[in-house]
Amino acid sequence: MYRIEITKDYLGFASAHFITFKGRCERLHGHNYRAWFDVEGDLTEDGYVFDFIELKQIARQLCQELDHRVLLATENPQIELRVEEDTVYAAYGAQRYMFPRSDVALLPISNTTAELLARYLAERFADRLRQRAGHHINAVGVWVAEGPGQRAYYRACLS
Repeated sequence: MYRIEITKDYLGFASAHFITFKGRCERLHGHNYRAWFDVEGDLTEDGYVFDFIELKQIARQLCQELDHRVLLATENPQIELRVEEDTVYAAYGAQRYMFPRSDVALLPISNTTAELLARYLAERFADRLRQRAGHHINAVGVWVAEGPGQRAYYRACLS
């Protein structure tokens, strides 16, 4: 089994978020997230796991979808979300937020933790690679770092 990694400086996203935990809600704040992507699989008959150029393009697109956005978890039962025309409304208890729709990434996750962002990106990465023929990829992984020295990893199987 072989593994290749993509760790380019441009693989990141600057985003705002808040998480809920232990009956509380963090203040809205932001991070300059970094992301690293890896792919595991057998070699093709040409002797590579997957084309680096194509992997970099896919990873960059996934990061760009989150860049300069407010990340909101659509599956968090503690956050009430409402989309009306070009506006997204979010509420947690007495806290109220209103954002332009174009500035928001609505994510099908339960919280915007580094762990769940890593899973979200890994699953999207896996979905994109499943559409490509002629490879022998078994799994992908994604690291997401909120800052230096703290990151989360998720591995998604393609089978």
